[in-house]
Amino acid sequence: MKNYNKSTKFAANYNNNDITTMKKGIIALFALGMMCGCTPQRVENQEFSITVNDAEGRKMVVTPMGSYTEATELVAEGTVYGATVPTSAMGFYSLVSTKEQSQSIIPYYVPVTKAQEVSEITFGERGAVSIKGSNDNEALVAYLNAYAQISRSLFAPNADLSNPNLLKAFIAKADSVASVYRCSKPVKEYIRIWGYVNTYNEYASVQRVLRVKASEMPYSRADLLPEPHTVLDSPIAALFSGTPGIIYASIPNKHDLDSALTYVKTHYTDTLLIKKVNDNIATRYVSQYNYNNGFEEGLQNLQIATEKYGLDPRHAEDFVKNRATVPGQPFPSDIVLQDRDGNVVDFSAFRGKYVYIDMWASWCVPCLREVPELQKLEKELKNKNVTFVSISIDANQDAWKAKMEEKNMHGHQLWNPGSTLGKALNVKGIPFFAIYDPAGNLYMYGAPRPSQGKGLVELLEGLK
Repeated sequence: MKNYNKSTKFAANYNNNDITTMKKGIIALFALGMMCGCTPQRVENQEFSITVNDAEGRKMVVTPMGSYTEATELVAEGTVYGATVPTSAMGFYSLVSTKEQSQSIIPYYVPVTKAQEVSEITFGERGAVSIKGSNDNEALVAYLNAYAQISRSLFAPNADLSNPNLLKAFIAKADSVASVYRCSKPVKEYIRIWGYVNTYNEYASVQRVLRVKASEMPYSRADLLPEPHTVLDSPIAALFSGTPGIIYASIPNKHDLDSALTYVKTHYTDTLLIKKVNDNIATRYVSQYNYNNGFEEGLQNLQIATEKYGLDPRHAEDFVKNRATVPGQPFPSDIVLQDRDGNVVDFSAFRGKYVYIDMWASWCVPCLREVPELQKLEKELKNKNVTFVSISIDANQDAWKAKMEEKNMHGHQLWNPGSTLGKALNVKGIPFFAIYDPAGNLYMYGAPRPSQGKGLVELLEGLK
């Protein structure tokens, strides 16, 4: 009681003039801090310290979202995982945890001005995750668990998928989490965009389960979601890999390059998002263009758009390279091919014969199904003007060699380091087959595969 009285008496000694003086002093100090640039600064790196409930056999990596920075593995010391990570552009990270056959992908947020983040994560059953840490990360994990729960309910045996409210639950839950948790503005925006993207994607899942066309769905995406530009016009939306595709699908005249780019320019303002969407549009233009018709016109349109909208010049470069898919064009230059002994083989070595090319990889199951059919075809074909060349696009040379040994693959077996041939020929999937003529020029792009039988045999036998 004496201490309390002394404190009260001490406080009473300050008169109004003293209080006014103190306020002025505080304001002056704040102003001095502003003049000195003492506001929080962005840090170059951030230190993560994460305690988990079951560390044995668990691996954790973290990647800054929105950058091409490689993942950083967190080093475990007992149950505590730590790492120093380059600061993310907007403070968001992807935290991936794997143990045995289980994997958890957790969005994680740290303000760019904060040098260290400490959390406790508990991994439960069926992928459930709980976290003790900042309000921001608790909010992100709350929606992560809600998303998993809603997704499971969508495909429960008794789920009524004709009811649009099942899909609307994603956005409703995102809004609820963003409102209930005392999280920062960037995290609230991230969660709301996340709910939008989940709704959009799961609509396609429902369509597949119902086995109906989009026109036969009991409700449309427009019944569930507002126009993308009303929600996704944000740099945070650019952190989601699917948003450029969502925006592309909403463009009325998307197949006309200039119209598509103009639509984006008039409906979106965020420069980072616009760049990603424009890249998506240009990439589709290059990959879907019919190079057999109007090559020069198509290239000119792309070059004009590149200058007008500031597209990456690589799109025009890729367009020129893809001319190799037009019949009559020579085999792409600068493509390295190696035999099983590591010797470089020039494609010109096969001049004088028609060349039936099989592009494959050791990990490609459909490719491996074609191997015995191709071996049978090579053995039985009577036309000596045709030779067979199999080209692997495996990233791992040893995997290619092992699979050749396993499948007893003979003849001209080549490896393309870096998988550059697939890109040069605009190959969208393997196995891929093509035929080149005796002069080394493309005869047929997307030739029939060996398992198609009689039709391919007749085609090859007729090449003279």
